[in-house]
Amino acid sequence: AAAAGGSAAAVIADCNSHLKLTQTYSPVQLRSALTAMPASVKEYTNCYDVIQRSLLSQLGKTAAPGAASSSSSGGSFFSAPVIIVLVVLGLGAGASGALAFRRRPR
Repeated sequence: AAAAGGSAAAVIADCNSHLKLTQTYSPVQLRSALTAMPASVKEYTNCYDVIQRSLLSQLGKTAAPGAASSSSSGGSFFSAPVIIVLVVLGLGAGASGALAFRRRPR
């Protein structure tokens, strides 16, 4: 893709919309996006990692230049749905244990 003419906001919006970069941005634009990224985007998306990998691949620091467009799991061993199921099961087990404890004969 040709170099995109855009600001840090355009880089962030591209990543936030597609969970990857769909255009090529200059290292200056990528650095600017990393420093201007809102905390909510940094915390709840993989955009910081995606943009950082793209920047590093442009600077020749990574072995796989294609890795810039892949999505990240956020570093967790379990996926979000598995974590949710485990939490719900834990809460259910805790609630049933509490009920059993309250109903036991004295």
